Amino acid sequence: MDGLRLGDAVRVEWLDASESTRVLPSSEGVFDTPIWSYGVFPCVKGLRTRHLVIAKEVIVQDRVFHYNVITVGMVERVVLLRSGDLDSKLLREMSRRVEETPVKKLKMSRRGGRLGWV
Repeated sequence: MDGLRLGDAVRVEWLDASESTRVLPSSEGVFDTPIWSYGVFPCVKGLRTRHLVIAKEVIVQDRVFHYNVITVGMVERVVLLRSGDLDSKLLREMSRRVEETPVKKLKMSRRGGRLGWV
């Protein structure tokens, strides 16, 4: 995560947790669940452990964004795609709201993480 800047467009390659009711397989590789998440980097947050936050979708009209929060220890690689893809004013407002909001105050909706701003 070193070197990432606010607004960087990234692909985060990480390993997710998984669940199954099948018999435990003997192959170790079956337990890895690789995920690629795409988004815009606003910050790293966390009280007990660090989490990489990526804004994956911005609803401009409603002034909210949906985000993924990925435990840093589960991240295998972060690939910088392009910077400057998000409107600078919108990005500043999003960044301000993220910085002003304690982790425990982030709202969760039925469809995943949402953080609104005024």
